[in-house]
Order: sequence, then structure tokens, then C-alpha cells
Amino acid sequence: MSPEPVPSMGREVQKARRFPSSIWQRRIVMLKFLGGTIGVIFLIGLAVVVLLLMLIF
Repeated sequence: MSPEPVPSMGREVQKARRFPSSIWQRRIVMLKFLGGTIGVIFLIGLAVVVLLLMLIF
């Protein structure tokens, strides 16, 4: 009984080879969403810090 061969690539890589455009499109959409969310959080935090500094001084 010989052991089953282990695939050298994970399932995600194999899917990416079959459907490269859909995987990359999903990743781009995800990165745009995360970037926008982080940007909004940064701007809100910046506004809060500026308002607090205005109240202090």
C-alpha cells in the first residue's frame, strides 16, 4: 500500500489557475473595501484628535 500523492499546490492556487480573473477581481474589490474603511476610520480619528486639541488649547 503506497501513500496517496500529496498535491504540491493548495486548492486556492489550483482555482486561481483555472479562474485567474475572478480571483483577482474579488481580491481587488476586497482591498478597495478595506482601504476605504481604513481611510474613513483614519479621517474620523483625525477629526476627533483635532477637536480635542481645539478644546484643550
